[in-house]
Amino acid sequence: MNSRSIAVLLALGVVSVHGGAEACTLNEIQKADMRLGLCRQQVGIATGYACTTLVMRSQVADQFQQIDLARRCGFNAEAEKLQKFYNETTPLVAKLYECIDTAIDRPTVEKQAKEEVDKALSKLEPGCSSELKEKMAKRLPTLIQIDQKSLREMQTIASQIGLTPN
Repeated sequence: MNSRSIAVLLALGVVSVHGGAEACTLNEIQKADMRLGLCRQQVGIATGYACTTLVMRSQVADQFQQIDLARRCGFNAEAEKLQKFYNETTPLVAKLYECIDTAIDRPTVEKQAKEEVDKALSKLEPGCSSELKEKMAKRLPTLIQIDQKSLREMQTIASQIGLTPN
């Protein structure tokens, strides 16, 4: 989940819900507001029921692409950090999206995202051009900082609304 999505959740008052509650303590108005706020961020995604699956697929594809590009360019340690944050954040995001919308079929979402990324990356020249390597060298520290911040914020949100990952 990106920082912009988390900012929407914070703005919608998710963190005003008190901790210590049972799973998904949001009321129906909060759920609808959050779903609308999250789905409006993504171009081409309607804000109706089950829109969070499409949002998650877009977010997962973006994360997979960054991880794959980092590996392609030899930034394996950075790719592992991005993968670690993905593995820690994604179960919380899936639970949150399930709370405000419908259950996320994570294996299907990840499979579709991976196929999308593989197709996009297959259009690039093999290996890592010097231009791409330079871009990744500049971008990766920022991506890692964003992922660290997103994980902390998702953990806070999850604890405040009673979500625990599967």
